Amino acid sequence: MANLDRRCYWVQKLCYGMGHVYNDLCAAMWFSYTLFYLQIVLQMESKTAGILIMTGQVVDALATPVVGYAVDRTGARRAWHLAGTLAVSVGFSLIYCLKPTALNTWVLIDYGFVISLFQIGWAITQISHLSIIPEIATTHRYTSDLTAIRYTATVCCSISVYLITLIVLKNDNDPNKIGPDDFYKFKEIALIISLIGIFASLIFYCGALTKEESRSDYDIIPESESDSSGLVTNEEVTHFLKSSIIYKVSLMYMASRLFTTLTLIYIPLYLDEKGARSEDTGDGIRQTIASVPLVCFVASFMTSIALKFRLRRCSDKVVYLVGIILALIGSVWIKLGFLFRSDSQLYVIASLIGVSGSATMVSSLCLTAEFVKVNGYGGASVYSTVTFTDKLISGGVVLLVQNLQCTPKEMCPHFYEDAH
Repeated sequence: MANLDRRCYWVQKLCYGMGHVYNDLCAAMWFSYTLFYLQIVLQMESKTAGILIMTGQVVDALATPVVGYAVDRTGARRAWHLAGTLAVSVGFSLIYCLKPTALNTWVLIDYGFVISLFQIGWAITQISHLSIIPEIATTHRYTSDLTAIRYTATVCCSISVYLITLIVLKNDNDPNKIGPDDFYKFKEIALIISLIGIFASLIFYCGALTKEESRSDYDIIPESESDSSGLVTNEEVTHFLKSSIIYKVSLMYMASRLFTTLTLIYIPLYLDEKGARSEDTGDGIRQTIASVPLVCFVASFMTSIALKFRLRRCSDKVVYLVGIILALIGSVWIKLGFLFRSDSQLYVIASLIGVSGSATMVSSLCLTAEFVKVNGYGGASVYSTVTFTDKLISGGVVLLVQNLQCTPKEMCPHFYEDAH
């Protein structure tokens, strides 16, 4: 009987991990290739492309706290998840299926609308899915398992997107150039992603719990057990925003997401810039545009598995600190001015980014889940607060960088290299 219960728990965990797969697939495409797609394939100006990316991030950020409040008030977490999935499927597909004959104001409004629809749906799915963790987890170990499985699914989705991109884009006579003729290839990638994501969502709905537990049924984790995280304490506060810990956790999560997100956004544009310089040699952009992020997420995947078997004394704060150190090493490596005449150095840096991103993300999400469990707050509201800042700031940074781009671009041949 115990073995049967254990198998049921693992089925529940795996089905839970499937619930964010569509979001993760879309996120990998959005952050890695959307800005590149708008500038290189659709030939938009860098400032215009930056405004569209900023619009999506702002809409996502503003929708997040509203969604968190609504999910906690209604409690229908899986119903909200379904609504978000439908919005994502429509909005995401249209982003890569619209082919404008001319880039006028109405076309940009259309793109702004579908991007907003996609981001609102993404926020709904993300918050409703995250808020299920405190609903079904009764111990710190169970919380860690769900968080690790969720992040492992994220990494696997990113790896899948880069493999699909590598296969679809690599079959071309010119390995060093991507342009408007590749519109249909990006459309194909987006449709493949949507099919996989919808199938994964169906698994989530079939295998998820049939009865949702109310917030009053939370098992408050004893203080001795929660202290293993090194950060979360059972403070006597009437609202989670009055706790200083929520701001610390939000800052940790924001820093982790900002570093990883901005790196992924600008890697393809850097590779395109690198390929345009005649003195550079190495793999063509049609390979490196997928293989470099792929190496990053393979390293991230291996790290997420290793974190599952970490020692008990290796707390979430220690893991986060190690991640920060590795991220700084990668950043300093780029800043020192290595010219990447061989692609091997770029792959090493990508590995460092992957390891640091996995370590900081898993640890910050574990700390957030423990904060919810110990204090008995509504999970959706807390998660929406934690994710609000990184979405808003990442969009602002992208807009700032895009507005610093030289006109014409040839005046700044190392712009995206310097941006990293």
